[in-house]
Amino acid sequence: MDRRKVPKTNRYFLKKLETMSLDEVKKLQFEKTKETLERAYYQSKFYREMFDRARVTPDKFKKLEDISRFPFIDKQDLVRDQEENPPFGTRLCVPPGKIRRINITSGTSGMGQEVHCHDEKAIWAANASTASHFAAIGLKKGDISAVLYPLATMTGGMLSYEGLRIFGATPLPLAVFNTNQRIDMMRRFKVHHILTTPAYLTRITTICLERGLDLKKEFPRLKGITLSTEPFSVSWALKMEEMWETTIHDIYGSTQLNLNYAITCKYGAVPDGEFGSYHLADHFALVEVLDKETNKPVKYGEWGEPVITTFSREAMPLIRFRSNDRVRLLPPKTCGCGRVGATWEVGTISRYDDMIKIKATNVWPQTVDEAVFSFDEIEEYSGRVFITNSGQEVALLNIEFKKIPLDQDKKSAILSRLADKIKEMTHVSMKLEEVPHGTLPRFEYKARRWTDERVEGLERVKYVEK
Repeated sequence: MDRRKVPKTNRYFLKKLETMSLDEVKKLQFEKTKETLERAYYQSKFYREMFDRARVTPDKFKKLEDISRFPFIDKQDLVRDQEENPPFGTRLCVPPGKIRRINITSGTSGMGQEVHCHDEKAIWAANASTASHFAAIGLKKGDISAVLYPLATMTGGMLSYEGLRIFGATPLPLAVFNTNQRIDMMRRFKVHHILTTPAYLTRITTICLERGLDLKKEFPRLKGITLSTEPFSVSWALKMEEMWETTIHDIYGSTQLNLNYAITCKYGAVPDGEFGSYHLADHFALVEVLDKETNKPVKYGEWGEPVITTFSREAMPLIRFRSNDRVRLLPPKTCGCGRVGATWEVGTISRYDDMIKIKATNVWPQTVDEAVFSFDEIEEYSGRVFITNSGQEVALLNIEFKKIPLDQDKKSAILSRLADKIKEMTHVSMKLEEVPHGTLPRFEYKARRWTDERVEGLERVKYVEK
């Protein structure tokens, strides 16, 4: 998105909070974090026992940096607590009668699903953080937004739906329909906005083109497309902006935060042809970005793990929760949208547990995504890492081409170029094989394109003594 073409008007849902100075933010964060520590210690068995083991109490929190004195928690701690004390664990800080919503994580890490309970205040903050994004990108009351996320116990769909509603826009929940039905519904209501994932936006774009639909003519009122849950490349986002003739946006949230904590503003995800930056809802949570190995704060421009302390969740707060996400911290800046503060890089957030070590090399799936989808002719892929019977470690990509005229020579040339590009970007050689169109799974929410079969493969290796 060319910044020069963006409207000059700045819009907010929570203007006073969204435009605070850095000093005001730090003061608020200190006060709210102290309240959270005290509430958790005196009202939650889980936190009281954890703090006592670490020999730390809320009175030790005298400045914001003192948060480092308190212990970390992670997904395993939460799951263990709720398994030992079903169904909610011992983290509740309010009577059960004050619970107004239950969310459950999607469980994509394979470690079990966490249960998170919310009171009315937490629900309002969650919805308000999301409404702030819709205001920032220029939606107006009455605008229709196609919500393609599932409305279930996971947080994403519910926050989107309710955030639109309290903002004053009209959510159109379409997850119950198949892809063609969703497209027809979006055409019927001439939607102003779409909420989806990068993988599924690719899917509906492909289906529209296969049906001979002109995206610009079919969706003349479209003001933006908001993505979440997955990384993407600049080139892909620019291509989507051109094809849909709208601005690509991105939001970052999680069930643990119960917020859409990081949002793009009117300038979108790729202003001026490069990744932009998120604005952070530091008025609703304290999020440290720490080096995964040293647990020390990272410097601007470095990668780190968001460690979450909530203060909008009274019923079930989180204190120093290790998210296992991977973000790039950027310096505070004053944006043309009027928001000030620390920022993260848009489009590159991933999970540390998504990283795969192949042939002793760290490979991030998003890097392979970028290589594969730089070829317009490719629609989808899946990756496998396995051990052959002879003990060879192999990374295999199954490639599915779009339903467009392509002879075998052209396909072979694309696969050869793609193999070279993957080797250049990951420093790992991978085998590529074409599979028939329609073979691979499509993703409507979180894409999981890789499987690691090496443990099973090691059991099959045939050792021959010489």
